[in-house]
Amino acid sequence: SICSIHLPPILLLSPRSSISFLLYRTVHNNMREIPSLRVLALRAVGPKNCDPEITFGGPRARRNAEVNDENDANGDANVNASAAAEQKSSSSSSSSPLKDKKRHREKERRRLSSLCLPLDEPTLTSRLLRSLRDLSGRPQRPYSGPGRPNANDVDIAHPWILAVYPPRESVNNAPLLTAPTTTEDNDNDATTTNEEREFLAIENSNHAVECMQQFIDALVESGRAGDTRMGAHFFREWVAAITGMDARAISSIAKMSSSSSERVPRKKKRQKSSSSSSSSTPSTAIVVDESLPLGSLSLHNFAAGSTQTFRSMQKANVGCCLGTLDLSGVHGLTDSILSDVICNSGSFPRIRRLSVKNCRKLTGKGIASLVKLTKLAAFDVGGCFNIHPADVTSLVRNHPSTKKGRLVEIYASGLGWTDVALEEIVDATAGRLRGLGVGFSPYISGPGLTLTLGKLASTLSRLAVPFCTGMDDAAAAALGRTLPNLAVLDIRGCNKVYSLSAMMEGRVGNSESNGASAGHLFVLGRYSGISNNSLEETMRLFDGLTCVLDGGGIGEGIRR
Repeated sequence: SICSIHLPPILLLSPRSSISFLLYRTVHNNMREIPSLRVLALRAVGPKNCDPEITFGGPRARRNAEVNDENDANGDANVNASAAAEQKSSSSSSSSPLKDKKRHREKERRRLSSLCLPLDEPTLTSRLLRSLRDLSGRPQRPYSGPGRPNANDVDIAHPWILAVYPPRESVNNAPLLTAPTTTEDNDNDATTTNEEREFLAIENSNHAVECMQQFIDALVESGRAGDTRMGAHFFREWVAAITGMDARAISSIAKMSSSSSERVPRKKKRQKSSSSSSSSTPSTAIVVDESLPLGSLSLHNFAAGSTQTFRSMQKANVGCCLGTLDLSGVHGLTDSILSDVICNSGSFPRIRRLSVKNCRKLTGKGIASLVKLTKLAAFDVGGCFNIHPADVTSLVRNHPSTKKGRLVEIYASGLGWTDVALEEIVDATAGRLRGLGVGFSPYISGPGLTLTLGKLASTLSRLAVPFCTGMDDAAAAALGRTLPNLAVLDIRGCNKVYSLSAMMEGRVGNSESNGASAGHLFVLGRYSGISNNSLEETMRLFDGLTCVLDGGGIGEGIRR
């Protein structure tokens, strides 16, 4: 009865075993209210010694006391040998404790890596999560994980993994239908209510994926996220939640990849004398099975993320079904991790959307490796102050998705854009951009902005220019006449914009001249010069406008 399809699922995670059983909340309102999934996920984080890897069958990391006991059990022979080694190298005796610590750490890492193979039988928690995935008849629900309301205050592209549900087919600039609509029947004077509404949910997800993402967000918010809590077994279970396939079936795909790559005859090349060619590691590229569904994974603000985190994702073959990856605020992400593990390794060949926003250690060298993600359609490098506009422009020019017309969203706020740099990146995209973010750029002028964006008049639907001093009422009016397909505009912090009437008048005039009706416009105007009285006056004159002047409703800016 625990897998009854008549009840919506909630994952309950106990403090000691991290993930213990599933609990289902009834639909009836007269029954006792059970805490939401977000609250349960926060309660489930547990103490610091709580380890989800053990729950999914992973090895238990040994404590220092256990390692010391093992060393003591080796006998006096090892002690005598170590003493002789210390006498032999007296010059390095001061650094021997540090070397021993590094040696033990490396030994423990190898031991844990050797135990990261897929299990023959799934654990109890794995079986429960897979039963939860089978509840495909249950309707999708809005996602409100820990930390998500704060992420909604960032910009029009975040939360990176969320999309409008139900998916939109054609009309993309209509407002979100957040409440049931009521229509009147003139003949019978009766009212009919349409229960259909739109909300933000994880893109291409199910209830099992939602539960695991809730737990990841709870770990990050509590500050207890780390490699010991999210290892290969944890990500292997995430792959099973996305694809519905067993870990060994996914591993067989990777083996097929390596074997097929060995069968292909290659031309012999002259060996270089450099030692780097002989020490090169073999490729770990996986087979791209396009029939597997694509999932969305967010490690938003996962500051403890390191090489081991992404190596664990690599071992779990996450790349075979990963289409959207949010690494915003992962301060441990470096150029070497991005280039060697994520891009150049070939382990993540299906990524369409990638956000490395506020990853401050990244430079232009790491961003240049994104050319290896051949199916990339959208990326966000905003807030990476070690990246320059020239690096982004070079990436866009050299990326294969640009030539094929796939790269349609570029968000790179806070990099110091100028009028010349903005024109270069717009020219590099060949006029196919649908989303552009160049905020926090005091060197972009109003005329330069309107003239350059006029090249994207037929495609641009989302524009983010927050805290740009060149954005004023004249620039807003010009954008209204120039961009007829604009659906979302972020002008937060543009204190020279006092009214939206001129912009709406330009949109209406442009639509009348083209014989089409103007679409709905969603504006983020917090910290701008627009007052409540000015907004009320504009909305009395024009229809099809939604403007947010406070912190609410930011998530409506997402159009995916």
